[in-house]
Amino acid sequence: MESRFRCALLAAAAIGTLVPVAPALAAEERRIEYNIEAGDLGEALKTVSRLSGKEIIFNSEAVLGKTAPRLHGSFSADDAVHVLLEGSDLVAQYRKDVIIIRGRSEPSGDLADRSAVQSEIVVTGSRIRGAEPVSPVVVATRSDIEKQGISNLGTFARSLVQNYSGGQNPSIPGGGQGTSENVSSSSTLNFRGLGPDATLTLFNGHRVAYDAMSQGVDISAIPLAALDRVEIVTDGSSALYGSDAVGGVANVIFRRDYDGATLSARIGGSTDGGDFEQQYNIVTGKRWQNGGFMVAYDFRHITPVTARQRSYTQSNDPSDTLQSGERQHSVVLAGHQEITDRLSFEFDGQYNDRISRLCVNYTATDGCRGNGADIRIGARSWTIAPSLKFALTNKWDLRLGSIFGESRAEQLADVALDGSPYLTQRGIYTNRVQSFEASGEGPLFRLPGGNARLAVGAGVRRTKFILDIAAIESGNVVPSQYLTQDRTTSYGYGEISLPFVSPSNNVLLINRLSFTGAVRYENVSHVGDVATPKLGVIYAPLRDIAFKFSWGKSFKAPTQYQAGRPRNGYSQIGSTAFFPTSPIPGTVLYLSGGNPDLRPERATNWTVTASLTPSFAEGLRIDASYFRINYRERAVSPIPQNSLAFAPIYGAYVNLNPSRDQVLAALSGITTLYDQGGGDPVTANVVAIVTNYLQNAAIQKIDGVDLAIDYSFSTGSSDRINLHGAASYLESEQQLSANQPTVQLAGILYRPPHWRASSSAEWQHANLSISGVFSYIGGSLDNRLSPYVGVGAYKSIDLVLQLETPADIGAFSSIKFSLSALNILNEKPAYIRTTSSVGYHYDSANYPITGRFLSATISKSF
Repeated sequence: MESRFRCALLAAAAIGTLVPVAPALAAEERRIEYNIEAGDLGEALKTVSRLSGKEIIFNSEAVLGKTAPRLHGSFSADDAVHVLLEGSDLVAQYRKDVIIIRGRSEPSGDLADRSAVQSEIVVTGSRIRGAEPVSPVVVATRSDIEKQGISNLGTFARSLVQNYSGGQNPSIPGGGQGTSENVSSSSTLNFRGLGPDATLTLFNGHRVAYDAMSQGVDISAIPLAALDRVEIVTDGSSALYGSDAVGGVANVIFRRDYDGATLSARIGGSTDGGDFEQQYNIVTGKRWQNGGFMVAYDFRHITPVTARQRSYTQSNDPSDTLQSGERQHSVVLAGHQEITDRLSFEFDGQYNDRISRLCVNYTATDGCRGNGADIRIGARSWTIAPSLKFALTNKWDLRLGSIFGESRAEQLADVALDGSPYLTQRGIYTNRVQSFEASGEGPLFRLPGGNARLAVGAGVRRTKFILDIAAIESGNVVPSQYLTQDRTTSYGYGEISLPFVSPSNNVLLINRLSFTGAVRYENVSHVGDVATPKLGVIYAPLRDIAFKFSWGKSFKAPTQYQAGRPRNGYSQIGSTAFFPTSPIPGTVLYLSGGNPDLRPERATNWTVTASLTPSFAEGLRIDASYFRINYRERAVSPIPQNSLAFAPIYGAYVNLNPSRDQVLAALSGITTLYDQGGGDPVTANVVAIVTNYLQNAAIQKIDGVDLAIDYSFSTGSSDRINLHGAASYLESEQQLSANQPTVQLAGILYRPPHWRASSSAEWQHANLSISGVFSYIGGSLDNRLSPYVGVGAYKSIDLVLQLETPADIGAFSSIKFSLSALNILNEKPAYIRTTSSVGYHYDSANYPITGRFLSATISKSF
């Protein structure tokens, strides 16, 4: 009976997120008298914004040359805008505090900074102002994220249907699982499961220091309170942004400025235990005629989730850390100031300090201080990014920008064996970045569909990675591994936009036609140089439908840890250490570790997208994309199991009967030699050299489909329904080297699932908002043991209520209350088999373990 009830409720919730809720009686929105003659649309919108007091955001390029009809009579702000936009080929999103106007093929969401006069709009995916991006763009505002009951960007990242939660995330158990890790309790994006180092994360459009050693970026370092929006491009973008953008780009955009102050407090916890959260933040700032600033401070304290608190980990040691707890302080500052009418200064910076702790057990009964490791982690990062912008008389903008930043993670592990302290190990991972860039953007010449525009830029970036691992014995530091890697990257890029046909040309079956092209050249010290192009076309036969196609090449330079990691040698006996055995009896020199000669990994990406914005359903948008990535020369250890080195398929990595010079050359490249029975290779009879250090050997093929639907419509003067749905289907496979078999990745345990989806419905009534979210994470196949078995999918339902008091009731004005109940059915991850006594009976790389989570937030604006 309980199972039937849960299934019925899940089905009802899924249907409910796609069906409008019957609205309550609407309060009348304020109506005022307008007397605006027919004329320029942009000026008419500014007049409505000024008279109504409601913010109207639009791109000046979108309204250029468009006229508005005569507006006489009494209207609400929403109704006035609706009248002005009739026949303009523009659509509007109506929200409580703001109206956002965009072209029918622009991505939904906030695409401007603050006001109707702001025209400096650059959407991630293009460096050209006002350009319609060819690649699919997902836009999520701070309000969108809060209405999902999400309070930090790490959780938001894990909720994206294009993202894979494995890799570097605090939801990975202390002991790790599959190919996932939890080095610094940070949260990194990992689009399509290609790895955190193959997804580029930007803060305010610029790079920041990498986190730990996987070359990801900690997105959770930015407090949600400082956020304006997140823009996500799910397409290869190295031609625009350089290395790492194989899977896509995420741009975390800060609030430009703020006027006043808002204080907020939040408390919540899991009903199953653990994950008790306290969060407090303040946002303040000031705007003036030619500038402004914003500063946001956030404090979070979260308790860990341990094995004793979950029913499906009762076979593990009760103290095992399943999800990291943390204490985090974060600060973000952003500002801008016009110095003259053509020169302005912009600045942003961030600082983050986080402490967390992990208990990792080597047995199921002794605790991490009996047989295990008690690990304390401190992570600290900062970035400052000043820039100058020059507005030239020919409508070109020039920008000079620089970045300075550092990320430092320190682990201190107290290791115990058989109930006694064994050693204390300290690991420090430091990443630094400095960069300088000059860029320009502006019109070139006039085409029938508008101005051809060009963006160009060049710069230099210096990064440094320092790895310092040592043992602490009797208070003394005994170094065991020290690595420092410096890298300089110089680059130049160009992008052009060519609009050949626009709606004003009145061409039959060609409503819009434009082409884009971009190319980037990078020279990476100690690695080499690479040029990456990207081409795109947008064709809209009618104003209601548009087709987009993009093709490009992407690349990822080897991480500095991959290139600088020590190479170790092992002297082994060929007849006993391998199966099958060495074909020639004698000593085998086995090599593993890093490789300073690694080349950039390369990929070819292409994406085709269809966008539908039917005129008969204003506010409806449907996007469907097919993507394909051919990713080659990935850096891997080509022999997955050392003992199989002499299997025929690994012959390319085995040198039989090496010469004495070849043996000595191999020995000269290693840091440490371990004698495992083979003797000293200098004097022994070395019959084979196995090269299993990192090499550019693997090939991956990834393809799939992304779907998105948004529908926003009014059901009364103060009532609005906002519907959203998103889904992603993924196929991926990998071949470790040319002679090896191709194996499936997507849909396999610990790998990205084939399907991820979510849908939401929000009802807005005046100052009240009620949202429901349904999330789905597909199942997988456990192929580790025979027989293979399927692992069930994960489904959850969330409810969020927000209420804000009016701004004119004295001391109780502008108070916002939020209540959220996430995973209200307390869905748990599916059971999986374990291959060891300390293994976990769930897949932490894909399925959350928070359980039902209840929270309450209150904020006050001044």
